[in-house]
Amino acid sequence: MGEQERFYGYCYPEPDGWHTPAVTLNGPEEAYRYTQLHGKTGMFREVRVTDGGDFTVVQMIDGKYTWPEEWKQLNNREGNGHEAREAANQETKINAGGS
Repeated sequence: MGEQERFYGYCYPEPDGWHTPAVTLNGPEEAYRYTQLHGKTGMFREVRVTDGGDFTVVQMIDGKYTWPEEWKQLNNREGNGHEAREAANQETKINAGGS
């Protein structure tokens, strides 16, 4: 079984300001749950997930996905959490070069 890519989550009280220490996220499912948990509470205006090269792979501002383009569609699927999670998982695998 191949090693799963790690991502790193950050929460920003204000976009592009200071951020919380990095949280290690093991795979796209954890990245999705992290953004949903921290991006929807109202405590953080921006939630960002990066890959091992410090490139942004997911960004949420004011509770809405702004990056990647494919995840913006999840802003309209909030009523169906399972479907949104599956779509996020598939899109992240594609963007991360997985199969």
